[in-house]
Amino acid sequence: MNLTRIMARAASGIAVLALAIAISVVALAQENRGDENYAVFVSQRNGAAELYLLDLNTRQVSQLTNTGRGHLTPAVSSNRSIVFASREGSNYEVFSGTLGAALRTKRPTLVGINRLTINAEDETAVTTTRDGAWVSFLSSNGIEVMTAGGMERKVIVPRGELSTDFGPAISPDGSRVAFVSNRGGEFEIWMYTSLNGDLRQLTHGGKVTGGLNWSADSKQIVFNTTATTSEVSGIASASVETGSFRILTDKGDFNGALSVRGDRMLFTSTRDGDAELYLLNVGSGSVERLTFNVGMDDGAVFVTDQVRLARPAR
Repeated sequence: MNLTRIMARAASGIAVLALAIAISVVALAQENRGDENYAVFVSQRNGAAELYLLDLNTRQVSQLTNTGRGHLTPAVSSNRSIVFASREGSNYEVFSGTLGAALRTKRPTLVGINRLTINAEDETAVTTTRDGAWVSFLSSNGIEVMTAGGMERKVIVPRGELSTDFGPAISPDGSRVAFVSNRGGEFEIWMYTSLNGDLRQLTHGGKVTGGLNWSADSKQIVFNTTATTSEVSGIASASVETGSFRILTDKGDFNGALSVRGDRMLFTSTRDGDAELYLLNVGSGSVERLTFNVGMDDGAVFVTDQVRLARPAR
């Protein structure tokens, strides 16, 4: 009888231990993938294009900048560092900033704004690595990269005389930069690899018009395309390994951005008239409209709010 009780208690203890391990694994997975409840985007709802923060749960919109200069599509790293292009005088320059600690309040702020480039030429199409250490952008010299502090600036794809390159997007780990080019005849996605400087064409028949954005695992790139049945602008997802792609949306949609999990995608669309923000459930294909206002809303990207593990109870 005593032996039976001992074995029962042991089995119960093992079950509890297994449950605890399972919970820890789930918690660790959540910590790695983040909890994306916010998005940063550009809007002209109050006149000049400024940066705004959208709470994806409450739909509350908060203005982050108010310079009157005009801002272009932002990119956000996992440490909430933001890079973007903003008009400075007669041209666009690259800036960086960080979402303040009061992210969840009604008055979120963008702090520590730094100007990273200073010249008389436009620098646009700014993207950043997952850790926020490196930045890629388009300049009059071609496609360039530099550190988040504006150092080690280098042209990786020189401006060509016989082709047009635009819309660069650096991979989450910084090892590659995808961009749009017609150097092969039609506008397709091309890939630059930093290890050896290799350039290769990724897509074929993609009819790419821009809007490149990497998945967090660096396996997919979403892009704007007119390779839809109706030839109306849509968003497609391409395999980084094979270049094959599939159409995700096709109703006047552009500038998609995937969540860390890859199960949701923010995008802009004129399907209801004005350029507004929408949210796609990638698995089901269902679409939800997020903004309703006069004035363009565009370039939304997820803000990853890392989940912290709670201390185990003693």
